[in-house]
Amino acid sequence: MQVALIVLWAILLIFWLIFQGNIYSRILGVISSALGILSMVLSYRAEEKNKKK
Repeated sequence: MQVALIVLWAILLIFWLIFQGNIYSRILGVISSALGILSMVLSYRAEEKNKKK
């Protein structure tokens, strides 16, 4: 799950960097940022579960 989110984040980030200037690029930027944050949160939660065990 985390790897898929990071791959999707990277693809959206590349599109955002290439196609700047319109409203769709701003939407892609927001979505890619949200996916990056979600991936980091999932990684943190998984690491905390591993520490408890």
